[in-house]
Amino acid sequence: MARADPPETIWGATVVSVGYASDGPVDAQDVARLAAVKAGEPLTELATAATVRNLFATRQFSDVRIDAVPAEGGVAVQILLFRAYRVYPIRFSGRRGVPAEELRRTLPFFAGSVYSEEEVADGAEAVERRFLAEGFPRASVHPETEFDKKRFDARVTYRIDAGERARVADPILQGTLEPYKAEDLLGRAKLKPGDRYREAKALADATRIREFLHEKGRLKAEVELIAAQPTEDGRISPVYRVFVGPEVVFEVTGIPAKPVRRDIHALLEGQVFDEDLVLQYAERQKERLQRKGYFRATVDYALDSRVERVTVKITADLGERYSVEEIQFEGNTSASDKTLRKLMVTTPRGFPIARPGRLTDQELRKDVNAILGWYQAGGWIGAKVGPPEITEGSKPDRLRLRIPIEEGPRTVVEHRTLDGADHANAPELEALLSIRVGQPFDPNRLRSDVSAIQQYYRNRGWLEASVRDDYRLSEDGTRVDVTYQIVEGTRSFFGKTIVRGNVVSRTERIRKLATWTEGAPFSEERLLEAQRGLSRTAAFRRVEVRPEAPDPSDHERNVLVEVQEGSPLSLLYGFGYQYVPDAGENRNDPFVLGGVATRNLFGGLRSAGLEGQIALSGRYRIQLSYRDPFLIRDNYPLVSVLFASRETIQNVNLERFGFVTEVSRVFGRYLRTSLRTEYQSIRPLNPDEFSVIELPRADQPIEEATVGPAFFYDRRDDPIDPHRGYYVSLAGKYAFPLFSAEARYTKFALQGTWFQPLGRRAVFAVSGRWGGIFPYGSAAIPVPIAERFFVGGRSTGRAFETDLLGIAFDPEAPAGAPGSAETATADFTTQATHRDPEDGQGNCPNIFPNASNFDCHSGPRIIGGNGFLSLNAELRFPIAGNLGGVVFYDAAQVWSKFTSVKLSFEGADGLRQGAGVGLFYMLPIGPLRAEYAWKLTRRLVPTDIIDVSVVPAKTLLQRQTLESPGQFYVSIGFPF
Repeated sequence: MARADPPETIWGATVVSVGYASDGPVDAQDVARLAAVKAGEPLTELATAATVRNLFATRQFSDVRIDAVPAEGGVAVQILLFRAYRVYPIRFSGRRGVPAEELRRTLPFFAGSVYSEEEVADGAEAVERRFLAEGFPRASVHPETEFDKKRFDARVTYRIDAGERARVADPILQGTLEPYKAEDLLGRAKLKPGDRYREAKALADATRIREFLHEKGRLKAEVELIAAQPTEDGRISPVYRVFVGPEVVFEVTGIPAKPVRRDIHALLEGQVFDEDLVLQYAERQKERLQRKGYFRATVDYALDSRVERVTVKITADLGERYSVEEIQFEGNTSASDKTLRKLMVTTPRGFPIARPGRLTDQELRKDVNAILGWYQAGGWIGAKVGPPEITEGSKPDRLRLRIPIEEGPRTVVEHRTLDGADHANAPELEALLSIRVGQPFDPNRLRSDVSAIQQYYRNRGWLEASVRDDYRLSEDGTRVDVTYQIVEGTRSFFGKTIVRGNVVSRTERIRKLATWTEGAPFSEERLLEAQRGLSRTAAFRRVEVRPEAPDPSDHERNVLVEVQEGSPLSLLYGFGYQYVPDAGENRNDPFVLGGVATRNLFGGLRSAGLEGQIALSGRYRIQLSYRDPFLIRDNYPLVSVLFASRETIQNVNLERFGFVTEVSRVFGRYLRTSLRTEYQSIRPLNPDEFSVIELPRADQPIEEATVGPAFFYDRRDDPIDPHRGYYVSLAGKYAFPLFSAEARYTKFALQGTWFQPLGRRAVFAVSGRWGGIFPYGSAAIPVPIAERFFVGGRSTGRAFETDLLGIAFDPEAPAGAPGSAETATADFTTQATHRDPEDGQGNCPNIFPNASNFDCHSGPRIIGGNGFLSLNAELRFPIAGNLGGVVFYDAAQVWSKFTSVKLSFEGADGLRQGAGVGLFYMLPIGPLRAEYAWKLTRRLVPTDIIDVSVVPAKTLLQRQTLESPGQFYVSIGFPF
């Protein structure tokens, strides 16, 4: 209970000091922030009442009192706080394998709630019901509460005596089962007498019985699990309520009967069988027939309902099969036929697969509306389109489509007036309007302007603002005067921000995402931003941000931020298997992985995690990550990763160690920027076994420190499955000396991608990528090979092996020519290392009998380059449901120097080209792709055997191999 009882004689006196006393720990800064009584201001009833109300709203206190005593110069105020016990933590003992998180969800309270003995008792009953559902009918739950008087935590523990899991007794079926017997229905159940009971299995059996009845034609059948009835011997009988219903018989004419029952059964998901469902089927069937070319098909139905049987008569008359021969427009003096045809999905017959010329009522209605919308957007507000006329074509299976149009006069905006905008910033408000003087008048834009004006006011505190549009046409309909009538109402402001429900999370960290300030104009948009920001931290199971009613005295609205904290820790564990074709031998390499993560480190909404993976071969990877969403205020999230690993690539054992730190910020809706620093050390553990030239792409010794910005501007309509829009990305990197890092270079990579819808579902996408590296400093310090550019593979040149599209190394090429050591960016040769004959025969004779004293290491080896260019285009189109197809073209190349980059095709050092086809299936995480691409030009590449143990290298055997025709890839996600 709150009490605010200063004597009447001191109301209005100046507050000379404000202090507080509490019987438990409190956040002094938060108390001072929520107190409306301020030193230097007069003491008022409104201020004391607001202080009590604000502090009570946090749910941290069971009583709040305000005492005021006379003091020199006014009154001294003392706020007396009596802490309330809050539930934290909640534990369970004797769970018998039932997850604690599931049990917590059954409780009527959560960690952070104010302790209530009644709610704790209700929670015990809820847990008992949950254990009954798990098959423990004799479970008893006893709550115990331990009160921590220092922290005012109420530690609630539920002691669970589950007893033995019950077995299933004979199920009970309630209802009239005729013409079936109980054993007929129960024969479909998988939960048999004597099995361990679980409610989830009993519910699944209810579904199986219902499906059985549907298969038997009882489409009105319903089966519901209504109880789990304990028996005297400790077993449980699942009780089902069964409604068999009449038999539904189909009499079908004109189409196959079997698919009818299947299609109607599919429609039953989430619905009941009735006439509306049959009508829905008839309409879908007619549209399906029209899509196959039977435009004049009719699908009729009739129902004969009786007690024992419902007869559904479906009659389909397919008629002839048609395709559209020609589309004509009449009356379109202001728009060309070509312009209007682009608005339509319906097209004349063309290439049979892409343009079959089908005509459907549904698409025709959409086409007419699209044309009408185009005219209205262009100012012809009185335009009339249709109804379309369909006549016979030049052949019996052809149709002509004629769409009559009455354009009417074109209306232009003559005057535009804002009436009642007394407090708005005029330039800002004007910039929101899409209706412009001198431009064609569009009623749809007018409605959009009304919404934009209203949102403008609501985000600046005028929550009661109303906007009404009014326009007056001239007598001839060619001019219009537009007026926006605005009633602003009363302005509201942000009051106190009250956080409650948090136990571990610190209040000030939560408030960082509430970017408004007290006294600022109230904005609903700010509330949504805070809601999204808190949810993205993943520290909370539930977040609710809502305003309270405004204070009539100052129109301030307090904002309540209520959170329900999630589990502080999460565990990751599992195992896997990797098949590694490695240097001619197949490695079967099973591995285990595990990790632990926290989403709320030290209550600061920071996340940290430790993950590890170790394989039977000895390879491993350990990663420690840290994320702080508030590095600088709330605008600059920080991500830092420390990693160490050991892996084997082409017989080279590698150890990696390094860290990556990235700070990012989002500007507006579309632009994301980041600054990334990285230090990485890569060392081969067995370098003595190989010459440096033999080490493949990721195996060269690397010691580098880099820093660089990145920019990503995204205007796509969907980041997973885009249909329109574009995105541009630019990343840079600068390598500088740090510790033992010696790399010296500057690097950039640019990508632009554009998406254009074709029709209603097809998409044409094009992408271009361009990059360069500029070494500096000593010429003896090359660019680390792991930082060079590589092309070829599932996202650049799909007709080529991953990272192996390049200018092939040719030992016989003159210095500086394409393919020479200075210009090559891919190496397909076999390298041989001489060995002492006393050590035995090398491994080369297995392939090359004349090289018995050599060890051979087969290619290809990836060299990479300092400049690259990639051009890609593809057409994505739907096939059926989530299945789609793609036709694509790729052109890419990587050069040893950025100055060598050029826009030419094929030849010795031009862009290599490929084309292909593929299928994709849309999953929730993105498309699963299967694609095959052909090289447009196949070449002979040098695959010589080279002795790398001598300088310069000596060629043992010259030979060439014809490139493969193409490549096949399976991957997830679109290439761009």
